[in-house]
Amino acid sequence: FHHASPATYRTLLDHLQPKELLGLTATPERADGNDILGYFDGRIAAELRLWDALGQELLSPFHYFAIADGTDLSRVAWVRGGYDTVQLSKVFTGNDARARILDSEVLDQVIDPRGMRGLGFCVDVSHAEYMARVFNEAGIPALMISGDGRTQAPRDEALRLLRNREVNVLFSAELFNEGLDVPVV
Repeated sequence: FHHASPATYRTLLDHLQPKELLGLTATPERADGNDILGYFDGRIAAELRLWDALGQELLSPFHYFAIADGTDLSRVAWVRGGYDTVQLSKVFTGNDARARILDSEVLDQVIDPRGMRGLGFCVDVSHAEYMARVFNEAGIPALMISGDGRTQAPRDEALRLLRNREVNVLFSAELFNEGLDVPVV
Protein backbone atom coordinates (compact mmCIF):
# COMPACT_ATOMS: atom_id res chain seq x y z
CA PHE A 1 0.00 0.00 0.00
CA HIS A 2 3.03 2.27 0.17
CA HIS A 3 2.39 3.09 -3.51
CA ALA A 4 -0.91 4.76 -2.53
CA SER A 5 0.58 8.20 -2.01
CA PRO A 6 0.99 9.38 -5.67
CA ALA A 7 -1.90 11.38 -7.11
CA THR A 8 -2.71 8.69 -9.69
CA TYR A 9 -3.34 6.12 -6.97
CA ARG A 10 -5.36 8.58 -4.90
CA THR A 11 -7.47 9.35 -7.97
CA LEU A 12 -8.15 5.63 -8.42
CA LEU A 13 -9.13 5.14 -4.77
CA ASP A 14 -11.34 8.25 -4.84
CA HIS A 15 -13.04 6.94 -7.98
CA LEU A 16 -13.64 3.44 -6.57
CA GLN A 17 -14.82 4.72 -3.17
CA PRO A 18 -14.29 1.38 -1.40
CA LYS A 19 -16.64 0.54 1.47
CA GLU A 20 -13.80 -1.26 3.18
CA LEU A 21 -10.11 -0.70 2.44
CA LEU A 22 -7.32 -3.03 3.45
CA GLY A 23 -3.81 -1.61 3.08
CA LEU A 24 -0.80 -3.86 3.52
CA THR A 25 2.73 -2.47 3.47
CA ALA A 26 6.16 -3.21 4.81
CA THR A 27 7.01 0.50 4.68
CA PRO A 28 4.41 2.62 6.50
CA GLU A 29 7.03 5.27 7.33
CA ARG A 30 7.56 7.02 4.02
CA ALA A 31 10.82 8.74 3.13
CA ASP A 32 8.90 11.34 1.10
CA GLY A 33 6.84 12.39 4.13
CA ASN A 34 3.50 11.53 2.50
CA ASP A 35 0.87 10.14 4.86
CA ILE A 36 -0.78 6.86 3.84
CA LEU A 37 -2.41 6.42 7.25
CA GLY A 38 -4.89 9.15 6.33
CA TYR A 39 -6.83 6.52 4.37
CA PHE A 40 -7.41 4.73 7.68
CA ASP A 41 -8.12 7.66 10.00
CA GLY A 42 -4.56 7.37 11.27
CA ARG A 43 -5.17 3.90 12.71
CA ILE A 44 -3.15 0.73 12.21
CA ALA A 45 -5.21 -2.45 12.66
CA ALA A 46 -2.21 -4.74 13.03
CA GLU A 47 1.53 -4.30 12.94
CA LEU A 48 4.26 -6.88 12.60
CA ARG A 49 7.84 -5.63 12.39
CA LEU A 50 10.65 -7.42 10.59
CA TRP A 51 12.42 -8.85 13.63
CA ASP A 52 9.13 -10.09 15.11
CA ALA A 53 8.21 -11.79 11.81
CA LEU A 54 11.63 -13.45 11.70
CA GLY A 55 11.24 -14.56 15.33
CA GLN A 56 7.87 -16.12 14.52
CA GLU A 57 9.44 -17.86 11.49
CA LEU A 58 7.06 -16.07 9.11
CA LEU A 59 10.03 -14.91 7.02
CA SER A 60 13.21 -16.63 5.94
CA PRO A 61 16.28 -15.47 7.84
CA PHE A 62 18.73 -13.46 5.74
CA HIS A 63 22.19 -12.00 5.76
CA TYR A 64 22.61 -8.45 4.57
CA PHE A 65 25.98 -6.99 3.71
CA ALA A 66 26.60 -3.34 2.87
CA ILE A 67 29.65 -2.73 0.74
CA ALA A 68 31.33 0.68 0.60
CA ASP A 69 32.41 1.00 -3.01
CA GLY A 70 33.27 4.69 -3.08
CA THR A 71 30.71 5.46 -5.78
CA ASP A 72 29.88 9.19 -5.90
CA LEU A 73 26.17 9.76 -6.58
CA SER A 74 26.25 13.50 -5.86
CA ARG A 75 25.94 14.36 -9.57
CA VAL A 76 23.02 12.00 -10.19
CA ALA A 77 19.71 13.89 -10.28
CA TRP A 78 17.04 13.12 -7.68
CA VAL A 79 13.68 12.80 -9.47
CA ARG A 80 10.28 11.95 -7.93
CA GLY A 81 11.66 10.36 -4.79
CA GLY A 82 14.55 8.47 -6.39
CA TYR A 83 17.66 8.76 -8.50
CA ASP A 84 17.29 9.34 -12.23
CA THR A 85 17.61 5.78 -13.52
CA VAL A 86 19.31 6.70 -16.81
CA GLN A 87 22.02 8.64 -14.98
CA LEU A 88 22.32 5.99 -12.28
CA SER A 89 22.76 3.25 -14.86
CA LYS A 90 25.58 5.23 -16.49
CA VAL A 91 27.34 5.39 -13.11
CA PHE A 92 27.02 1.64 -12.41
CA THR A 93 27.07 -0.04 -15.83
CA GLY A 94 30.59 -0.57 -17.09
CA ASN A 95 32.17 0.52 -13.80
CA ASP A 96 34.78 -2.25 -13.69
CA ALA A 97 36.51 -0.91 -10.56
CA ARG A 98 33.21 -1.05 -8.64
CA ALA A 99 32.43 -4.51 -10.02
CA ARG A 100 35.85 -5.81 -8.88
CA ILE A 101 35.08 -4.52 -5.35
CA LEU A 102 31.73 -6.37 -5.36
CA ASP A 103 33.33 -9.59 -6.64
CA SER A 104 36.10 -9.33 -4.06
CA GLU A 105 33.64 -8.76 -1.20
CA VAL A 106 31.49 -11.72 -2.22
CA LEU A 107 34.57 -13.93 -2.35
CA ASP A 108 35.70 -12.59 1.07
CA GLN A 109 32.31 -12.81 2.80
CA VAL A 110 30.88 -16.03 1.37
CA ILE A 111 32.67 -19.25 2.33
CA ASP A 112 31.50 -21.10 -0.78
CA PRO A 113 30.29 -18.73 -3.52
CA ARG A 114 29.27 -21.74 -5.65
CA GLY A 115 26.90 -22.78 -2.86
CA MET A 116 25.30 -19.40 -2.33
CA ARG A 117 22.08 -18.22 -3.89
CA GLY A 118 21.37 -14.54 -4.29
CA LEU A 119 19.39 -11.84 -6.02
CA GLY A 120 20.92 -8.68 -7.41
CA PHE A 121 18.54 -5.77 -7.94
CA CYS A 122 19.72 -3.61 -10.82
CA VAL A 123 18.88 -0.15 -12.11
CA ASP A 124 17.95 -1.32 -15.60
CA VAL A 125 18.49 -4.14 -18.09
CA SER A 126 21.93 -2.87 -19.17
CA HIS A 127 23.09 -2.87 -15.56
CA ALA A 128 21.69 -6.39 -14.97
CA GLU A 129 23.38 -7.72 -18.14
CA TYR A 130 26.66 -6.13 -17.08
CA MET A 131 26.54 -7.52 -13.54
CA ALA A 132 25.68 -11.04 -14.75
CA ARG A 133 28.66 -10.90 -17.14
CA VAL A 134 30.99 -9.63 -14.39
CA PHE A 135 29.97 -12.39 -11.96
CA ASN A 136 30.28 -15.09 -14.63
CA GLU A 137 33.78 -13.83 -15.48
CA ALA A 138 34.64 -14.06 -11.75
CA GLY A 139 33.54 -17.72 -11.73
CA ILE A 140 30.20 -17.12 -10.02
CA PRO A 141 27.42 -18.39 -12.33
CA ALA A 142 24.81 -15.68 -12.85
CA LEU A 143 21.87 -14.85 -15.11
CA MET A 144 20.08 -11.65 -16.02
CA ILE A 145 16.29 -11.63 -15.91
CA SER A 146 14.04 -8.67 -16.61
CA GLY A 147 10.44 -7.61 -16.81
CA ASP A 148 10.76 -6.54 -20.44
CA GLY A 149 11.31 -10.05 -21.80
CA ARG A 150 15.03 -9.63 -22.59
CA THR A 151 16.03 -12.40 -20.20
CA GLN A 152 18.70 -15.05 -20.47
CA ALA A 153 16.14 -17.59 -19.25
CA PRO A 154 12.39 -17.42 -18.58
CA ARG A 155 11.62 -16.44 -14.97
CA ASP A 156 10.46 -19.92 -13.85
CA GLU A 157 13.49 -21.54 -15.47
CA ALA A 158 15.86 -18.99 -13.92
CA LEU A 159 14.37 -19.63 -10.46
CA ARG A 160 14.70 -23.39 -11.02
CA LEU A 161 18.37 -22.96 -11.96
CA LEU A 162 18.91 -20.85 -8.84
CA ARG A 163 17.14 -23.39 -6.62
CA ASN A 164 19.31 -26.21 -8.05
CA ARG A 165 22.49 -24.13 -7.66
CA GLU A 166 23.15 -24.31 -11.40
CA VAL A 167 23.18 -20.52 -11.14
CA ASN A 168 24.21 -18.68 -7.99
CA VAL A 169 22.91 -15.18 -8.64
CA LEU A 170 19.99 -13.73 -10.59
CA PHE A 171 20.46 -10.10 -11.54
CA SER A 172 17.01 -8.59 -11.97
CA ALA A 173 15.79 -5.44 -13.69
CA GLU A 174 12.19 -4.27 -13.78
CA LEU A 175 10.93 -7.62 -12.52
CA PHE A 176 11.44 -8.38 -8.84
CA ASN A 177 10.91 -5.83 -6.06
CA GLU A 178 10.63 -5.53 -2.33
CA GLY A 179 8.41 -8.18 -0.84
CA LEU A 180 9.58 -10.87 -3.24
CA ASP A 181 9.57 -14.29 -1.63
CA VAL A 182 12.08 -16.72 -3.12
CA PRO A 183 12.39 -19.47 -0.49
CA VAL A 184 15.73 -20.74 -1.84
CA VAL A 185 17.45 -17.38 -1.28
